[in-house]
Order: sequence, then structure tokens, then C-alpha cells
Amino acid sequence: MAVSPDDGSYLDPKWFVIGFAFAAVALILHYDLRLGIAAGALLGVIAALWLYFVLRFGLLGGDRPSERRMMLDRFRQQLSNRSSAADQADDGDSGSGA
Repeated sequence: MAVSPDDGSYLDPKWFVIGFAFAAVALILHYDLRLGIAAGALLGVIAALWLYFVLRFGLLGGDRPSERRMMLDRFRQQLSNRSSAADQADDGDSGSGA
């Protein structure tokens, strides 16, 4: 069974990106110490900015559904509305026939 991206599991793509970023910094650090320190500082600044925006604007959204989940719910509601409208139209056509 497929894992939903809304579950927040370790298979979330952001963890792969973070892991590859740290691996890249480690490789650069191994190649050249000063360049690796600069790359690590840049990665740290980006992480600090991300953390600032997440905390400032509440982007984590643990208590609210994701956009994907809301879109799926809206799709299911529209599908339900269409099927019930089709059923009502069929009932209306069969009841008016003489």
C-alpha cells in the first residue's frame, strides 16, 4: 500500500533533500576546508531563514490539512454532488413519464 505524503513519514522528499545537502557539504569539506566551511555557513543561513519563516508564519501546519488533502476532499465532494444530482435527475425523469 502506498504511503500518503500527508503522513509526515521519513519518506518525505524533504528529508532526502536535506540528506543530500549535508552529504554535499561533507564532500566539499573533505575537498577543501575553507570552501566546506563557507558551504556549511550558507546551508546554516538557509536553515535559519527557513526556521524563521516557519515559526513566524506558522507554515508547519500540523493541525490543518494540506492543500493536497483539501483538494482530494473537494474532488470527492464534487463527485458525490454530481452522482446525487444524476440520481435526482433520473428519479425526476422516471416519475414524470406518462
